[in-house]
Amino acid sequence: MQLKVSRREQTKRLTELGVLIALEIIIAFTPLGTIQVGTIAATLGHIPVIIAAIVLGTAEGAFMGFVFGLLSFLYWTFVQPMNPTAFMFTPFCQLGEIRGSAWSLLICFVPRILIGVVAGEVCKLVKRTTNRDGLAYGLAGAAGSAVTTILVLGLTYLLIGRPYVAAVFQGGTAPENAMAWLLAAIGGVILTNGIPELIVGAIAAIGIGYALVPRRLVLGIDIGSSTTKIALLRGDHVEWTKRIENGGDLEAELRQLNLTRVKKVCVTGVGASYITGDLCGIPTERVEEFRALGKGAALIAKKRNLIVCSVGTGTSFVRVTPFSSFHIGGSGIGGGMLKGLSEKLFGRFDAAHIAELAKAGALGDIDLTLADVCEGTISNLRPETTVANLAKAGTASDEALAHGLYNVIFQSIGVMAAFAAKHHFVRTIFVCGTILEHGTLAKDALESVATLHKVKFILPEQAAFVTAIGAAQLG
Repeated sequence: MQLKVSRREQTKRLTELGVLIALEIIIAFTPLGTIQVGTIAATLGHIPVIIAAIVLGTAEGAFMGFVFGLLSFLYWTFVQPMNPTAFMFTPFCQLGEIRGSAWSLLICFVPRILIGVVAGEVCKLVKRTTNRDGLAYGLAGAAGSAVTTILVLGLTYLLIGRPYVAAVFQGGTAPENAMAWLLAAIGGVILTNGIPELIVGAIAAIGIGYALVPRRLVLGIDIGSSTTKIALLRGDHVEWTKRIENGGDLEAELRQLNLTRVKKVCVTGVGASYITGDLCGIPTERVEEFRALGKGAALIAKKRNLIVCSVGTGTSFVRVTPFSSFHIGGSGIGGGMLKGLSEKLFGRFDAAHIAELAKAGALGDIDLTLADVCEGTISNLRPETTVANLAKAGTASDEALAHGLYNVIFQSIGVMAAFAAKHHFVRTIFVCGTILEHGTLAKDALESVATLHKVKFILPEQAAFVTAIGAAQLG
């Protein structure tokens, strides 16, 4: 599906950049660009750059950093060329015999461009690792502010330190140790200007980030082997979810939905490899499935230290930590096994029908339990503990057989998940997948495992859409 980004989306992004450029011009050439508190002055030129980075992206942030540098160059070249500060930002200045240096162009542009790069990447990294938007915006604002202060002052000291001191003391007596004086002056500027600018940058990024980013709608699409799950998110809030059976035209299905305000589409799952362009003219990004799974689970569970167990055709296990999500293993046991055995044993497979059939069956008629082989208990094993799954299949009814299939699948998955949790020193296991939507059989099987292994299973209401939700969050 190779489509171009819509003209509407292009116009929207250009308009947003235009507004930020206009704001940068106002900040650069009017007194509104400085906040004065007593003797402390905090400049605001870095704020539009940080806004662009966290709202639009790293590339747009870098572009706004270039605009910031260009406006600084123009200001100190044409408005204040006789000011000693001009030596930091333009080579076209002169005070007596002292002329500007070409190094000033590097000092003027590189730190400002890096504001956008650092702020954008920090925002994405913190969102990815902590799932906390406010923290991501604040750290991105602080990091962007720190970059320009440290690099501008540091490069000034390293590249044009002596000419700059000479310009400052033009017509006066320069200190004997000029570089030591400059280093002390830089320390004073960091305390009186750099720290206030860092604070202003962090506060502005949090406020503006929360004001603008949550209003942007992101569509997450999880394309599985049999069904496609869709979730629309506004920030961390799930607006709606939808399921589409595979085999139809995905783009035609999407065009029937109201996607006029959607900023981005994020696709994941085994079928995402077939999406080669933008869907419905909306910027479309492919995201890694296990990262999306971990992200969605952390949002729904409101925990960032757990094992995620995704039951699809097979089963995958993902470890979620406060810093990252990563795949730790998998099993071929899952919905595919239930489907195949149901077709063989009952002649057809309909998930709802098999679940209803299983509810009418008794596990005692299909599984061998501890009570069948001994009296009392052994260690921490209760009489109802399963000794052998499907051991009585030869004489069991279809209802008991169906119940036994559910039980063997989810007990096996639960035990593997419990072992994984113990290995990673956690006790919470988040279980998701379409198969959980049919009755309480899966929950009953997992609860027996939880009691035996002292772990906790979370089975969310939106079990089928966890990966789609996580994909949208990664956008």
